[in-house]
Amino acid sequence: IECLSMKLLHLVLLIMVLGISTCGSVQETTILSNNTPSSSAAATQDPDPGTVQPLATLSNDHPSTSLMLDPGVILVSFQAEGPQRMSFDPKCKHCWLEPSMREITSPFQGSHAYGIPEKDECTFNISGSGIWTAQVSRMEMNPSLQPPVNLSGSGTAVSPAFYLEKGHYIFQREEAGEASPVYDLMFSNGSYLMDANNTYVQPGFGDVYDYSSPGKIRLFDIAESGTYYLSVYAKENPKPWNASINILAPAPVMGPGPAILKST
Repeated sequence: IECLSMKLLHLVLLIMVLGISTCGSVQETTILSNNTPSSSAAATQDPDPGTVQPLATLSNDHPSTSLMLDPGVILVSFQAEGPQRMSFDPKCKHCWLEPSMREITSPFQGSHAYGIPEKDECTFNISGSGIWTAQVSRMEMNPSLQPPVNLSGSGTAVSPAFYLEKGHYIFQREEAGEASPVYDLMFSNGSYLMDANNTYVQPGFGDVYDYSSPGKIRLFDIAESGTYYLSVYAKENPKPWNASINILAPAPVMGPGPAILKST
């Protein structure tokens, strides 16, 4: 009996060893959630459309920077942590850049664009009554958008670049009157897209024009095919806006009318 008990004990131990060996050879399976990148693959994030690495970073503790810039469009992206008034005062040695002031009513992220026509030394000064940060970068002009172009934002902002063929277009906004920001269409070099008479910036929606043309649709012309972008200036920031650019369909060709028979 004692010998039989020892054999049974050895058999149990043998089964346990085999079981442990078998479990050790099974590869563990890890389930990754959609928000958890695998450690074996680098997680990538697409850059913000139209921007590159900052040339300089500013803040309420470091509100100014001077840069030697090549011709092109410079983007100033800013982030305000709370309600405040922000003032933007860029200056260049050889060209004039328009200063501006923005009323911020709650945490907000916006952007301004400045066209630099020639190689120049420029200083960017920003002041605010609260905590803020800003980045100065060169705006990319590699348009991936073509009509119909649907744009939306909140407050003062610069759209990504888009390509327009020479022709006639419809600019449509969703907000009108006091709720509408000022919309300015810009060439890829940062200059304004003026009307045929060189009297206003197309599409002509904004504070000055709303009294005479309070509608939501405006026709405008593109005299030369190329890359453009939209600058939006809002009185209140943030303040939602929506706009679109569509090709104006050509008018149908009218055929001859019905024949008029002479009465006898």
